[in-house]
Amino acid sequence: MRASSAAVRLKEIVSGKVCPLCLVVTSPDRVRRERALVYLLNHFIGKGSRASTFSFGEQGRLTISSFLNDIGEPSLFEPVRFAVFRSLEKAKVIDLEPLSAFIARQIKGVHLILIGDGLPNSPNFKKEIAKFGIHCAFEELKGAELSRWTEKELRQSGVEDAPDQVVELVLSLATEDPDDITHLIEKFSLYLNGDPPTTVALSALEPGRSIASDFTLADSLLGSKRIQTEVLLHQLLNQGSVPMMLMGLLTKTFVTIFRIRTLLDRGFSQQDIRNDLALTPWLFTKYLPLAKRLSMAQIEHCTEVLLKTDFRLKDRSLGPAALLSSLAYNATPSNGRLR
Repeated sequence: MRASSAAVRLKEIVSGKVCPLCLVVTSPDRVRRERALVYLLNHFIGKGSRASTFSFGEQGRLTISSFLNDIGEPSLFEPVRFAVFRSLEKAKVIDLEPLSAFIARQIKGVHLILIGDGLPNSPNFKKEIAKFGIHCAFEELKGAELSRWTEKELRQSGVEDAPDQVVELVLSLATEDPDDITHLIEKFSLYLNGDPPTTVALSALEPGRSIASDFTLADSLLGSKRIQTEVLLHQLLNQGSVPMMLMGLLTKTFVTIFRIRTLLDRGFSQQDIRNDLALTPWLFTKYLPLAKRLSMAQIEHCTEVLLKTDFRLKDRSLGPAALLSSLAYNATPSNGRLR
């Protein structure tokens, strides 16, 4: 079920004014499944009302069996009850057995809403859901769909008429993660306070995290002037860049460049490459010049150096400053490794 199909199915359920006895909502990101839950509860039990909740992996002394016994008891005061089960993907087999049995009982007036990243790895439980429940599965947002979703998030947060460059920068700063995108847009909306959205304002809100800096650094690593690379690295650190995040973004940059160069060498068109890798137009225009200019040996070398530096950074064998200085030295072609 595609993301849009999951949303449509939820609207159909609400419009029917009858909640299924077992409804499962899964999404790889937190923001959409939490919104779906609020949407359902607001319509079926009223705004501000709270349902009984059980969280797999965080229940403490409360067992799934005791929780099910509580919600399954007949009540004159609550003829209709809702129970929410969170973190479904963390449920163990020992938890799923009593839950599956409870779902199969189909107790009138007791509605179960299960949410999580995905379904637990249990064929028997999946069979019970297919037989007695309804599963609304939001798929991962990516590519053009993620861009459209980001534009909608901006409008809903009061950021009107955001140019494409702002949308692309939001995606880049939040590393295309829907949860981080939502958080960033909320801050951006408050920061603007009604002013027009610009990339300058967004960059000022998140100093040191601009993807443009990562491309600049990637380009510098491939140059012949090690000192310039070291100066840029220290500037990024002083601006607040987290070393681990910086290494992750750089590694992702070179891996993507590697994939683009491979597809170019195989004769793929630029449009086919962008579609195949699900890259937004703005990001693709940043990657493409580097992929065209570099040899495969250069790309492989820099990727190897980055991976080694990332490992040493996590190993904490040296401080971040010393390790990034070593990165600048080992990646620079003028040190005799590549020309």
